[in-house]
Amino acid sequence: MKVAEFLLQSLEAVGVRHIFGNPGTTEIPLVRACAGRGPAGLSYVVALSEVSAVPMADAQARLRRGLGVVNLHVAPGLGNGMGNLYTASIAKSPLLVLVGSQDSRFLHTGPILHGPLEQMVRPLVKAVYTLGSVGDIAFHVRQAIRVALTPPTGPVALICAPDLLELEIDAQPVAVQPPRLAGLAAGDAAAFAAFLRGARSPALIAGEDVHWAGASDALRQLAESIGAPVYSGPYTAMLPLDTRSPSHAGYLSPGFRAIGERLREHDALLFVGFRNFRTTLYAEPALRQARAWLGHDPAVLAADGEFELARLADLDSSLAAIGTALAAASVAGAAASQRRWLPEVALPEAAAAVFHPTRAIVALLRAFSDAIVFDESGLSTSDVRQFIDARAGEYLINGSGGIGWALAAAVGGALVRPERQVLAVVGDGSSLYASEALWTAVHRGARLLLVVLSNRRYATLNEAAGRLADGPIDLFSLEPPVLDFSGLARLHGLAFSRCDSEAGLDDFLRRSGGRVETSTLLELRFDPSIAPVMASRHF
Repeated sequence: MKVAEFLLQSLEAVGVRHIFGNPGTTEIPLVRACAGRGPAGLSYVVALSEVSAVPMADAQARLRRGLGVVNLHVAPGLGNGMGNLYTASIAKSPLLVLVGSQDSRFLHTGPILHGPLEQMVRPLVKAVYTLGSVGDIAFHVRQAIRVALTPPTGPVALICAPDLLELEIDAQPVAVQPPRLAGLAAGDAAAFAAFLRGARSPALIAGEDVHWAGASDALRQLAESIGAPVYSGPYTAMLPLDTRSPSHAGYLSPGFRAIGERLREHDALLFVGFRNFRTTLYAEPALRQARAWLGHDPAVLAADGEFELARLADLDSSLAAIGTALAAASVAGAAASQRRWLPEVALPEAAAAVFHPTRAIVALLRAFSDAIVFDESGLSTSDVRQFIDARAGEYLINGSGGIGWALAAAVGGALVRPERQVLAVVGDGSSLYASEALWTAVHRGARLLLVVLSNRRYATLNEAAGRLADGPIDLFSLEPPVLDFSGLARLHGLAFSRCDSEAGLDDFLRRSGGRVETSTLLELRFDPSIAPVMASRHF
């Protein structure tokens, strides 16, 4: 078989059904090999730019908890995709990044589009492999898949010249079996149990590896057995714990002062699947509690001092083993508490003349309570996190702090999980970064509700300016002119609705019944002077 066919069958063997990309001439052999593979085979999903293709593949990896695949066209295409490739690396998404190279037979002539691909991509991936000859192709394909899926997971680049994809190869595709971490030994499980048992008020802080390990249920059982809260680390890319658990305590704000205040009542902190606090504005860390760590990533950073106990181990089986050790000590059931750890926040009163962004977010989340939610809503993000009711892994943010990810990622999510309603909530500024992804949604028949929160401001920057400067800055306005999102919907063929009042939103939600039948853009227009209730927690 040809190398292109070997590559595709190798991907299909590990469950991949979509390659996302913006193809060029160097991708013709790959695209041609994808054609006609049937409904059960792999398909090539065309995006109109690499800026949108990478988040689509990232969403594929996150929602499948498996390999995602994106195809970037030579040096300029790789450059276009690098911002969102950075985001994928922060979220530890196991992406196979297929980078097109110019024909290997004339690279020495410096052809158009050629560039130092390995040097460009290396800082953002776990490893880089370049197909060089028939003798090394099978090894490099399998190794690239294996490394991406090996904990700690992350993107891996595979550079493919089109002439090599056309060669014949004797190797047979196989389902790559990546190595897995072992669980805790009995003595280590007992040590973690003793750490929790010896605390007056322990707390758990969770990160992305809980998701990648499929350990959300084990985390919930352990936390609820001892009545402890689970805080999601700042910018944790996938919700690690079902919000209906009484142990769900919400996301920590991305600032050490706020983190310290939130964790003050706890005397012991167990970090689970967590690498580091991703903070925004500078403040000195001040975490004086006893600390322990359990996770996948040897690059873990202790923000302040050292961990008393730290182990690299599989999270799912290890959390279960700690729970068993606690039960053996006859403390698990006795210590359990019915306390709900997420603080209550009152909604503002309804007012006929005021369209309040917080009330709008709550109404939207209640109406689409079964949706997979992609959030890049700017200053409203803290409101979304406070009021969302979601299963673990079904609330997703970029995780890197950048913008321009969620809209395109939601399109990928809608294609990968067509049986589910997908909801994207984005700010008006953020929605402009990869809006061309909407073409792919309509072209492929995805069922997506995109909600654009329109306040004509970079409100997040003005919130920061209020802390770092003397207040809002005129440059952070998006008007004039006022952006007309109906034109964006019309350009890409989406259904469109606009609401500038609570009554109008209620009417839309009543008509939708928690589901849209075709991709729809809903613009919610707010007075920029009205801040979301939780805006103060944004930093």
